[in-house]
Amino acid sequence: MKLITTMMRFTFALPVVAIALCLTAQAETAVADPVERGGPLATVEPPPPGSVPLTGPERRTRAELIRDAAASVGMTNAALLAGIGEVETGFAHCWSEATWACQGPSSSSCDGGPVIAGASDGPCSAQQGGLGMFQFDSGTFDQTIAAYGADIVTIEGNVHAVVPFLVTRAIQSVEGVTSDAEALAWMNTITIQDGDAQYEAWLYFVAWRYNGCMGCTSVINKYRTGTNKLAQEFGPEFWKSTNPNPMPVSCAPIPAAGRTIDETDLCFDKSGNASFWFMGDGGTGGGCLFTHTTDRATADNQATWQLQFDADGRYRVEVYTDGGKHGQSHQARYVVKHAGGTSEVVIDQAAGEGFHSLGEFDFVAGMPFGVTLGDNTGEPYDPNAELSIMFDAVRVVPAEGDVGGCAAGGNASGLVLVLGLGTLVLVIRAPGRSRRSARRPE
Repeated sequence: MKLITTMMRFTFALPVVAIALCLTAQAETAVADPVERGGPLATVEPPPPGSVPLTGPERRTRAELIRDAAASVGMTNAALLAGIGEVETGFAHCWSEATWACQGPSSSSCDGGPVIAGASDGPCSAQQGGLGMFQFDSGTFDQTIAAYGADIVTIEGNVHAVVPFLVTRAIQSVEGVTSDAEALAWMNTITIQDGDAQYEAWLYFVAWRYNGCMGCTSVINKYRTGTNKLAQEFGPEFWKSTNPNPMPVSCAPIPAAGRTIDETDLCFDKSGNASFWFMGDGGTGGGCLFTHTTDRATADNQATWQLQFDADGRYRVEVYTDGGKHGQSHQARYVVKHAGGTSEVVIDQAAGEGFHSLGEFDFVAGMPFGVTLGDNTGEPYDPNAELSIMFDAVRVVPAEGDVGGCAAGGNASGLVLVLGLGTLVLVIRAPGRSRRSARRPE
């Protein structure tokens, strides 16, 4: 999907290295800060780059970890990531390196001490700041770990999360980039040199899609300073990966404790006409995708959240809707593939904001399962009154006891069961609920 706004247009054509950046307006647009948007990334307002108490050898060791971890998931231009880390936390990952921040959970990358945690989400006792150098934030510390896995508190885990995040945002934002491979190729071919068109486009992209400030010269220049510093500190030869067997970027399995998969996750696959995929500014991770409903027999655009499990068991599957901003379909039809077959569950996305249960299902470790949603809801497309359907997060948690009809939909009067041949169809009207706290508005 290309991202074209009144501000800018990215173009990218493989294997051409250059990327053209055309600005059609000069005004800076400050998008809601990632901290206020609820992440996944939340800056911690660090002191100036380089002021954290890391020695030269320690900085080099950290840079090597970032370089090698990035290469293991296909990114060989890790100086770009290091530049982000320099801006976000002054290259700190552990609280002992930046005691002005909050203390996060313990991390093996910090010799068992606390990882750095964001200090802009309220008091440290609330345990709600972003974690690690790249400041991943899905709410509380426990929610962030549930969303990204226990390794998120390590340097390698932070890197393994930030690369697919950037890959997904590039697919959504850079014209001509439509796959993981093309996104990685775009990032891997950027030359870190002021004035280079592709580098200038990257700085614009990361200031906007990572920091939340579109066209903000001051933010662009922060990333310029941080990236140039790291590129020059160790030299171009240092940043060339020596990893001979990089791992492909792939979908991570769901641990026994469950996790959340949103539209930026590698377990999320979308298909259809790229021109009709749109990016929204709401959702669990500060963004979502949406398209428009149709009454066609088959879907024009659809997406699948892949579900693969580490452990056999019964799990509750939930989906997030925003209560009508982008989730406007009154009959969004989710199809859950599980060990017992296929279940179709219909949700009114406009009826309430938050996570809504699709039910509890049995899953087998190592087998491919999933949740699929298409735009063919039965609601006709009207160009004068478009009805959008939202694609955001699926949350999987272990089932706890028997869940009856009321619990499955959260509202007994809104639940209708329709039995079809070989398929259980649930029609659920999502209950109304209060919006999230003012700290994390959308």
